[in-house]
Amino acid sequence: MTEVLSIHASGALSTVDFDDGTSLRCTRDFAARSHFSRGQEIDPVFVDRLRESASFDLATHEARRLIRRQRYSRNEIAAKLNVAGLASDVIRETLGLLERRGELDDLAVALHIARQKLRLAQSRNAALTWSEFGPAQARRLTMRGFHAGAAKQAVRLAWSELA
Repeated sequence: MTEVLSIHASGALSTVDFDDGTSLRCTRDFAARSHFSRGQEIDPVFVDRLRESASFDLATHEARRLIRRQRYSRNEIAAKLNVAGLASDVIRETLGLLERRGELDDLAVALHIARQKLRLAQSRNAALTWSEFGPAQARRLTMRGFHAGAAKQAVRLAWSELA
């Protein structure tokens, strides 16, 4: 059996330390739902299942935090979750779920960015032309990780609305 040594909460995240030297990073909500307590003994097989569940919960929490904080592409969010140490299959599953729920929409984010950039470019150059703005902005969005088709579509939509 594996024993819970300590539970540390910091903001929305918690770390549960076990006597075998391992730890579990999870959301504070996940830790509360799991009813961890110091000295609690847990079967090692169950600890592995907790890790899998906690990874998905943590990935969802972090992805939503990134979506709320700034406009990121799916690829940018995936890269940030990867740097945070989450498994690529968990990242794919999490981002797929958020896309299906409509919480993550690359076209909407690209359109938002394209509108902002177009307004800024027009404020600097009232005679701005499509050839000066469109292709360059689509390339910038693609470099940020947006699919080329979504980038071009977003720039065209922004131009048709604001130009």
